[in-house]
Amino acid sequence: MALYHFSVRNVSRGKGQMVVASAAYISGQRIFDSYYNKIHDYTSKSGVIFTEILTPEYVPERLTDRETLWNEVEHVERNNKAQLAYSFDIALQNELTLEENIRLAKEFCQEQFVARGMIVDLAVHEGKAENEEEPDNPHFHVLVPIRPFTEEGIWGNKQRREYILDEDGNRVKDTKGKDMFNAVSTTGWNDPELLKEWRRAWTEKVNGKFRECHMASRIDHRSYKEQGIDLIPTIHEGYEVRAMEKKGIKTVIGELNRAIRQFNQMFISLKESIQWMKTAYEEMKAELDRRQNPTLLESLQDYYDKKTQGRPPLPNFYAEMKQRGKNLSNLQEFAKSISYLQTHQIETMDDLQERIEELNGVVSVSKKEISEKRKQLKELENLEKMAEVIKTNQPLIDEYNHFYFQKRRERYYQQHKKEINYYRKCERELKQHLDKNGKVPTARWKREKEELQAGIEELKADNQPYQEELTFVKKVQSCADIARRDREMAEADTSGRSEEKREKQVKFPTFYTVQAKEILEENGKAEQQPLNQSEQNPEKKTSLLRKLDEKKKECAERDAKQQAVKKKRNYDMSL
Repeated sequence: MALYHFSVRNVSRGKGQMVVASAAYISGQRIFDSYYNKIHDYTSKSGVIFTEILTPEYVPERLTDRETLWNEVEHVERNNKAQLAYSFDIALQNELTLEENIRLAKEFCQEQFVARGMIVDLAVHEGKAENEEEPDNPHFHVLVPIRPFTEEGIWGNKQRREYILDEDGNRVKDTKGKDMFNAVSTTGWNDPELLKEWRRAWTEKVNGKFRECHMASRIDHRSYKEQGIDLIPTIHEGYEVRAMEKKGIKTVIGELNRAIRQFNQMFISLKESIQWMKTAYEEMKAELDRRQNPTLLESLQDYYDKKTQGRPPLPNFYAEMKQRGKNLSNLQEFAKSISYLQTHQIETMDDLQERIEELNGVVSVSKKEISEKRKQLKELENLEKMAEVIKTNQPLIDEYNHFYFQKRRERYYQQHKKEINYYRKCERELKQHLDKNGKVPTARWKREKEELQAGIEELKADNQPYQEELTFVKKVQSCADIARRDREMAEADTSGRSEEKREKQVKFPTFYTVQAKEILEENGKAEQQPLNQSEQNPEKKTSLLRKLDEKKKECAERDAKQQAVKKKRNYDMSL
């Protein structure tokens, strides 16, 4: 069961505590204390499985040595009652592996302590229980110097003075005439709100790991009262009670705490069971929703399963081979569709529709450009035709202009009215397209036509992959839509059909089950693994075989008739 423990205390010289001794204890090492000229040896301590000193980038290499670090901390503090370090004791989780717990501890220290400029002495303890009845207590210790180490490479100030001012802004004096002030932390590491933030951050990190591992276990940094949980708090035992209990001497407080823990354990286990049932219910509900609303991949699978669903073996060998070839082609299409969806990270019909709209946009832009170029090409072709009309009908116009008398001109005009009017129309149109010398720019038009044609071909080549992809994606969408409609119709049909009718329905083995049966028969295992439920019932099996024989006979008769008609046709053609 996941448990939460996150405590912090000060290592204080005024309480007779030594920070070098604390570092030696949590690391299980032998360290010389130069401040007290004393050796602290905890090498006989078992259960220390990981230690490391984490520092900000600007901290010198020498402080990554445990003995150097904590001896400097001892010597830099001059006061006999100086506070030396923060000592954290944080519980790890039995549900996680040793490697996962160590990784969580390191990441938490790096994100919450080192990122704020703290030097961290980390030690992970295995916490093996003394008897099998009690759970293990894996945990990690963290020692952090209270005095900050600055980027200038020196130990900084822990506090600064904030003088108390009166209404006029003058410093207030005490009875001895000295300025009164408040000692304010330079780092803010002792802020109660920051401690709450650390507790909350550790909870989120552990619960995130539980979710990642799909575990129902959770921890909570809030008190029982804040959580609204009616658990009974244990009574503080103190050093004396713990020492007696460790020696095997039962105490009243110890017995009471054991009873409280047992009750709380039962309460929490019951709550976790209820939570597990809720989670299982939600998962089952989600699974039912998923089956009723299949994913895009499932819809495609249903479509190709139905498309490749086999029929009774055909008597015509070539027809059977043709059917098998179609099945293989369907499998290749299905594999291609799945590969495309995975490559483009398409999971839903909405994603597929979005891809179609994207491709439509690209294709429509290319088609619009091609249409514009074709329009320009058409205009140039019309201009060339007009120029050809001018050239062809020029002799006729010259003859018409040669007539001096009006009547003869009129008679000639009536005879060639259509040609003359068309000539004049072309002349008006071409007038605005002549070059600066007043001539028809045939060579330039030809060059522009070639450029336009080349541009059209280039656009077609660039657009072809997108057009092919769009056609393919639309086909995938169509297949998925068909599968969904078939599923809805099947569900509606199943809901309206009685159980008796459903049992009488004959199901032919699919193409895959036929192939599976052939392989099993070769291995002598066909009798042990029936193809479907109908083969487990002898009566249904006989009925199925009879229907298969009738179907074979019908196919044979149809083939015979077709052969007879074909022979007669060939005979008539030979006559």
